[in-house]
Amino acid sequence: RMPGGHCKKGKNATGEPDCTYAYEEAGEIFLNDLVGIEDYNEFWNASYTKCAREKAEGKLPRDHECRHQKEYDPRTDKGVGTDFWNGKLDIDKCTERMDKARKLFKEKFPEFPEHLDEPACEFDMYYDGEFSWKVNHTGAKKSEWWEDRM
Repeated sequence: RMPGGHCKKGKNATGEPDCTYAYEEAGEIFLNDLVGIEDYNEFWNASYTKCAREKAEGKLPRDHECRHQKEYDPRTDKGVGTDFWNGKLDIDKCTERMDKARKLFKEKFPEFPEHLDEPACEFDMYYDGEFSWKVNHTGAKKSEWWEDRM
């Protein structure tokens, strides 16, 4: 029913139905880098098998417990083999994770600011019956999107 509002590359937001917001990509960081998992296949698939083999070969004590590693276990609220997601809903730990993400981004892309100000929020309230109103675009800016569909 609505086209979404991502503007075409290089175009600033105009308020037209198909151009209500714009952004440009600044770069990316990878979750494995953030969490500290160097080789995900080794972490997830091979580590348990390697441990069991080394235990069977006598390279590890017989009472050593081999465990399947995982980033997060909701039953314990902890990871196995990594602690990045421990306390998943803990506000202080969430803040630490966000700080770590910002720091990693800044290290990879020093030309960009570490933090952006939040845009102003124009939302003030819902109007009674708003979600059942008939769509009416009378007086709206002209948009090619609507011409192709109506």
